[in-house]
Amino acid sequence: MNWKEAEILIGHNIVTGMNLDNRTVLEGPDYQCSRYDYVGAKGYKVKIGVKTALDIPFNMLQTVFEDAVINNKTYENKIFKKKYARQLNAHPCHVHVIGRIFEVSGVATKVDKRKYKIK
Repeated sequence: MNWKEAEILIGHNIVTGMNLDNRTVLEGPDYQCSRYDYVGAKGYKVKIGVKTALDIPFNMLQTVFEDAVINNKTYENKIFKKKYARQLNAHPCHVHVIGRIFEVSGVATKVDKRKYKIK
Protein backbone atom coordinates (compact mmCIF):
# COMPACT_ATOMS: atom_id res chain seq x y z
CA MET A 1 0.00 0.00 0.00
CA ASN A 2 1.24 3.49 -0.79
CA TRP A 3 0.38 6.77 0.96
CA LYS A 4 -2.24 7.84 -1.62
CA GLU A 5 -4.18 4.61 -1.07
CA ALA A 6 -3.82 4.96 2.71
CA GLU A 7 -4.97 8.59 2.62
CA ILE A 8 -8.14 7.62 0.74
CA LEU A 9 -8.93 4.82 3.19
CA ILE A 10 -8.37 7.08 6.20
CA GLY A 11 -10.42 9.93 4.75
CA HIS A 12 -13.36 7.66 3.93
CA ASN A 13 -13.33 5.51 7.05
CA ILE A 14 -12.37 7.85 9.90
CA VAL A 15 -15.19 10.34 10.43
CA THR A 16 -16.61 12.68 13.06
CA GLY A 17 -18.25 10.82 15.92
CA MET A 18 -16.29 7.60 15.40
CA ASN A 19 -15.01 5.84 18.49
CA LEU A 20 -11.35 4.77 18.51
CA ASP A 21 -11.37 2.69 21.71
CA ASN A 22 -12.16 5.22 24.43
CA ARG A 23 -11.14 8.15 22.21
CA THR A 24 -13.64 9.92 19.97
CA VAL A 25 -13.10 11.68 16.66
CA LEU A 26 -14.56 15.13 17.38
CA GLU A 27 -13.89 16.61 13.93
CA GLY A 28 -12.38 15.54 10.66
CA PRO A 29 -11.16 14.74 8.09
CA ASP A 30 -11.36 18.42 7.13
CA TYR A 31 -10.59 19.82 10.58
CA GLN A 32 -7.96 22.56 10.48
CA CYS A 33 -5.28 21.53 12.97
CA SER A 34 -3.85 24.49 14.85
CA ARG A 35 -1.71 23.14 17.68
CA TYR A 36 2.08 22.97 17.51
CA ASP A 37 3.17 24.16 14.07
CA TYR A 38 0.34 22.59 12.07
CA VAL A 39 -0.86 25.99 10.71
CA GLY A 40 -4.30 24.87 9.62
CA ALA A 41 -3.28 21.55 8.05
CA LYS A 42 -6.28 19.29 7.41
CA GLY A 43 -6.78 16.36 9.73
CA TYR A 44 -8.60 15.24 12.84
CA LYS A 45 -9.40 16.44 16.32
CA VAL A 46 -9.57 13.43 18.65
CA LYS A 47 -10.86 13.58 22.22
CA ILE A 48 -8.53 11.81 24.64
CA GLY A 49 -9.92 12.95 27.97
CA VAL A 50 -12.65 14.99 29.56
CA LYS A 51 -11.12 18.30 28.46
CA THR A 52 -8.26 17.26 26.19
CA ALA A 53 -8.06 16.60 22.46
CA LEU A 54 -5.26 15.91 20.00
CA ASP A 55 -4.79 17.42 16.58
CA ILE A 56 -3.75 14.73 14.08
CA PRO A 57 -3.01 16.32 10.69
CA PHE A 58 -2.79 14.27 7.50
CA ASN A 59 0.82 15.38 6.98
CA MET A 60 1.70 13.75 10.33
CA LEU A 61 -0.12 10.58 9.29
CA GLN A 62 1.78 10.60 6.00
CA THR A 63 5.14 11.07 7.71
CA VAL A 64 4.69 8.22 10.16
CA PHE A 65 3.13 6.00 7.45
CA GLU A 66 6.13 6.47 5.16
CA ASP A 67 8.59 5.94 8.02
CA ALA A 68 6.69 2.79 9.05
CA VAL A 69 6.92 1.42 5.50
CA ILE A 70 10.71 1.88 5.67
CA ASN A 71 10.67 0.21 9.12
CA ASN A 72 9.63 -3.18 7.67
CA LYS A 73 6.04 -1.89 7.36
CA THR A 74 5.84 -1.60 11.16
CA TYR A 75 4.34 1.42 12.96
CA GLU A 76 5.38 1.72 16.59
CA ASN A 77 6.45 4.23 19.23
CA LYS A 78 9.98 4.77 17.87
CA ILE A 79 8.57 5.74 14.46
CA PHE A 80 6.42 8.47 15.98
CA LYS A 81 9.13 9.64 18.38
CA LYS A 82 11.68 10.10 15.57
CA LYS A 83 9.75 13.05 14.09
CA TYR A 84 7.31 14.07 16.84
CA ALA A 85 9.13 13.82 20.18
CA ARG A 86 7.55 17.04 21.44
CA GLN A 87 4.04 15.76 20.84
CA LEU A 88 4.94 12.36 22.30
CA ASN A 89 6.23 13.98 25.49
CA ALA A 90 3.07 16.07 25.83
CA HIS A 91 0.63 13.20 25.10
CA PRO A 92 2.06 9.69 24.61
CA CYS A 93 -1.36 8.50 23.43
CA HIS A 94 -0.62 10.08 20.01
CA VAL A 95 1.01 6.76 19.13
CA HIS A 96 -2.06 4.70 20.01
CA VAL A 97 -4.51 7.11 18.37
CA ILE A 98 -2.60 6.99 15.09
CA GLY A 99 -2.29 3.22 15.32
CA ARG A 100 -6.06 2.98 15.78
CA ILE A 101 -6.64 5.34 12.84
CA PHE A 102 -4.48 3.06 10.70
CA GLU A 103 -6.19 -0.08 12.01
CA VAL A 104 -9.82 1.08 11.83
CA SER A 105 -9.35 2.56 8.35
CA GLY A 106 -7.88 -0.68 7.00
CA VAL A 107 -4.38 0.69 6.47
CA ALA A 108 -2.77 -1.58 9.08
CA THR A 109 -3.42 -4.56 11.30
CA LYS A 110 -2.55 -4.70 14.97
CA VAL A 111 0.41 -7.03 15.61
CA ASP A 112 0.52 -6.70 19.38
CA LYS A 113 -0.29 -4.16 22.07
CA ARG A 114 2.17 -1.61 20.66
CA LYS A 115 2.77 -2.42 16.99
CA TYR A 116 0.80 -2.14 13.76
CA LYS A 117 1.70 -3.73 10.43
CA ILE A 118 1.05 -1.63 7.32
CA LYS A 119 -0.77 -3.65 4.63
